[in-house]
Amino acid sequence: MTLPAIVSTARTLGYYSRAQEMTANNLANVNSDAYKGDRITAQSLPGGTHPVPVHQLDLRQGSLRDTGRALDVGLEGDGFLVVRTPQGERLTRGGSLDISRDGFLVDRHGDLVLGVDGPLHVAGNQIVLEADGTVIVDEARAGRLRFVTVQDPTTLFKEGEGRFRTDTAIAGAPAMELRQGAIEEANVSPLLSTIDMIMIQRAYAANTEALRAMDSVLSTITSDVGRV
Repeated sequence: MTLPAIVSTARTLGYYSRAQEMTANNLANVNSDAYKGDRITAQSLPGGTHPVPVHQLDLRQGSLRDTGRALDVGLEGDGFLVVRTPQGERLTRGGSLDISRDGFLVDRHGDLVLGVDGPLHVAGNQIVLEADGTVIVDEARAGRLRFVTVQDPTTLFKEGEGRFRTDTAIAGAPAMELRQGAIEEANVSPLLSTIDMIMIQRAYAANTEALRAMDSVLSTITSDVGRV
């Protein structure tokens, strides 16, 4: 018969294994523009018999770093830009933008950045991106960037490259502002993530030793005590 303590310790090891994966991924992306960290916590759910690991996406604002590049934009407030990809519209906070060969505003992967009325044609000599997302090209208004929020942030799914998709409704983000010549940094602290990684590894090692000890006891019970 399996000891409940062994089952509990095995679940704990599974939790720390997932926590280590997420923390390692956070550390690997500390230099990724506008990266949003992943968090995991153990929570007791209604009707459950034991705590289970629950994943959460940390959407807190990252610090803005000035770059001086006219096509770099940092977002302040809750919300996203919208890009058109081959898979459909996706959300992003990555603000390192560019201009395509045919003069349209694109992200660093070459996908169209959408304005309120669709793609933005920005071919010109001087581009000004105002706080409300209005795009001025050679002193003429070219359109306005589309700012959106998600009604239920828990439905956001990472697709890599700083992009998100959601299956729920999106709405405008009137409270969001844009800063030209800046980039939002990752909201992950390399120091704190390194400390978390050390703590997770120590906890994993301690639980591994405990599991070995309990396995040894169970082996003794089944092999020696059972003969008496």
